Amino acid sequence: MSEMPRFRFWVRRSPGEGAVYAIRFEVEGGKGLLRVARPGVLVDPPARESGFEERLTSAQVRASRFLHVWDSGRKRQGYVLSRLTDPVLGSLPPTSWEELHVVSDGGFCWLVPGGPEELDASAIVPIEVAAAPSITDLPSIDVSAADELDELDDEPVSEEVPAPAPIVAEQLGVPLEEPDPAEVLSESSLMVFGRATNLVRYLRREKARDRHQLAELQAELDRLRRLLDESQRRETELRTRVAQYQRRLKARESALQK
Repeated sequence: MSEMPRFRFWVRRSPGEGAVYAIRFEVEGGKGLLRVARPGVLVDPPARESGFEERLTSAQVRASRFLHVWDSGRKRQGYVLSRLTDPVLGSLPPTSWEELHVVSDGGFCWLVPGGPEELDASAIVPIEVAAAPSITDLPSIDVSAADELDELDDEPVSEEVPAPAPIVAEQLGVPLEEPDPAEVLSESSLMVFGRATNLVRYLRREKARDRHQLAELQAELDRLRRLLDESQRRETELRTRVAQYQRRLKARESALQK
């Protein structure tokens, strides 16, 4: 399996108040597509190896999206800039390009400034769309107690039952008769092994239930990923059709003017 090709992404802030921003990208393998929220623009630009957009407001920067496409268009990964809040953009050094890095969580990917060692997840504002829970974050089940209890079943129970101490027996008035070993063995085994068996059964049921829930969550995650891919494909088709109708409308308007 081929590794995902690398790309680089930058943002620049103009000096002074009411600053405007510029963003650009370069792709080492494949191509990139930069979707910028501009009024009246409904068609995506063509995919290319590098791109540049300028004179953007902070809101337009946050609404922008970068799509990385490689392997002849068969593979793609989207990145959003919604975590570039006004305080984050305002802290950027003016007139110099600041490189952004990828932060992923729950299947979503963001572009944020700073190296990996400088990123602080607590200072990042999450996007409005709730991220799906990661399957890998589910706590693992500790079945070591059940394994230890399974080993107890194989250990023989000692048949030697100690007789009561003579001094204690005389003081309490207990007769110095040796109890029946069969009775003591049956009572102690019922108490010890009864609890152990119930605990093992309980842990095994919980383990099977957690595995079933894990499989259901994985299936739901796969279904949501398929729906996301289908919605992105449908969005591309609709944008293409809108562009066709816009060109046709302009052609007819120019023909009527003549």
